[in-house]
Amino acid sequence: MDRSSPPTHLEAERVNELARNFWYSAILRAAIKLDVFSLLEEQALTHGQVAQSLGASPRYVQAFLDSCVALDLLETNGDKYSNSPLSSNTLVKTKKEYVGDHALHHTNTWASWGRLDEIVREGKTLLPYETGFVDAPTYWTDYMMGQHNRAASGQAYYLVENVDLSNHRKLLDLGGGAASYSIAFCGANPQLKAVVLDQKEPLVIAKTLVDEHNLQNQITLLEGDFFSTETGADYDVVLISGVVLIKSAEESRKLFRLAYDLLLPGGLIIIQDYMRIGESAERNRLDTFEDMYVLVAFDPGAGDREGTEVASWLEGSGFQNTKTIALPTQLALVTAEKPPEP
Repeated sequence: MDRSSPPTHLEAERVNELARNFWYSAILRAAIKLDVFSLLEEQALTHGQVAQSLGASPRYVQAFLDSCVALDLLETNGDKYSNSPLSSNTLVKTKKEYVGDHALHHTNTWASWGRLDEIVREGKTLLPYETGFVDAPTYWTDYMMGQHNRAASGQAYYLVENVDLSNHRKLLDLGGGAASYSIAFCGANPQLKAVVLDQKEPLVIAKTLVDEHNLQNQITLLEGDFFSTETGADYDVVLISGVVLIKSAEESRKLFRLAYDLLLPGGLIIIQDYMRIGESAERNRLDTFEDMYVLVAFDPGAGDREGTEVASWLEGSGFQNTKTIALPTQLALVTAEKPPEP
């Protein structure tokens, strides 16, 4: 051993910590799938009581619950376990701020990330259901409900707060998925009508949510794809949320041109997505990882774009008065207007 150099155990432990980070997401995933947080929201229980409720091994349950405590997901008082404030606020299914579906969506991509060396070498995308880790219906359900989790836990609030639609009457939500943001906009603007265009599967989820919010008279669900479905062309606002990130640059520009054609003169377009807007170090770090993620699990042409680049695509499609808006969340906004009639 070379005793002339200082110990590197701290560096080695940093590498070890990086290597076992997947343990933590595995514990979180298992707790969500076992619905431990709903169980412990009702009352504090011993590990034996939890094991009995789950029909599981007491020894394994104890080790598992202790691991949840180490991750600040649970707390202990004597021999009983209960939810921490973190899990009580975000991981109990009946609560509005629930984000468990979003967590499941991310962990559904495990097998793809486990082959990252292959993905990088070959420059390919490996969809999660192509690995056999989850089936396609489960993957897409978790994905769509995860996006709704994001909206309900704060994103929809900040979107509505930053985009005033009080003088608008008809919105087209292109690729609107579970209709989360149309629900938010229509809830805040009683005069607004919305058409949500997407495929059959997400619209099944959307119908349930629209019904829950009693917005059937304001929101219409339209099954189809972007370029072959007749939507009409009398909209004064178009929303494109969570689409640009997972599409190629050319597909995004094509979609912007479509939106331009569907808007009335003076109409507004809203792009909401992961975009590099603002100087936050934490945000820049997340954008870096998000850029890798969409290449792994969505499309080789996908990417976490610069906000200025997205704005330039809008301007190239004929829009003007572009604005980039950083939000205190993971997503950002770019808005623009179709020129008014001369």
